[in-house]
Amino acid sequence: MIRTTTKALWIAALCLASTWFAPVTQAADSQQLNPDFFYYFNGNIVGPRGFAVSDPDNWNGIPAQNFTAESKGRKLKMEPTDYKAKNDAIHVTWSHKKVKGTLALNGPAMDLEKYKDLTALAFDVRVDQKPSKDVQLGMDCGYPCRAEVPIARKLREFKKGEWSLLWMPLNCFKSDDFDLTKIKGPFLLSTDGKMTIGIANIRLERLPAGFPGCKEE
Repeated sequence: MIRTTTKALWIAALCLASTWFAPVTQAADSQQLNPDFFYYFNGNIVGPRGFAVSDPDNWNGIPAQNFTAESKGRKLKMEPTDYKAKNDAIHVTWSHKKVKGTLALNGPAMDLEKYKDLTALAFDVRVDQKPSKDVQLGMDCGYPCRAEVPIARKLREFKKGEWSLLWMPLNCFKSDDFDLTKIKGPFLLSTDGKMTIGIANIRLERLPAGFPGCKEE
């Protein structure tokens, strides 16, 4: 059997995203979706969660009101935008300021361990301004419990102004402190560079049968 490195696996996963995942159906009622699998869908939060934006002036974060917020140091701001319908996505801008800004979707802790080798964290994205520096996609289980994966390379490959699918196998998220049984923040996006993107439909998607993700076989 051919052995593949973890790094090579997640790079391959990003490159083949549009081939392996079918588009989500927009008709789904967000109030009937399982909050273990759907986090932000059709422009609505699923479950008792909320977006917040943060930077070094306030790492606790500024909660979004009506999907609108600006971090205290003005590194990061978000507002509604359109994907398939009016205001069914968010538009997020990281400014030129040379500090880190983080978009987070947080809520009560949930256990995703049993889905580790079966699913991927997925979202629809429209790149309006390509990232100038590294971008980290992460999941949070209560500071310092966190894991992040770099995704700037893939974001730069997407065609500007068009919606694309980006996904990352759940077993790619790894760190010494990370614990999938205590996920409070199923979606984090951070950069200290400049970037503008649209984001829609944050959820878990099932991996193709037999695909190990970042699990070495």
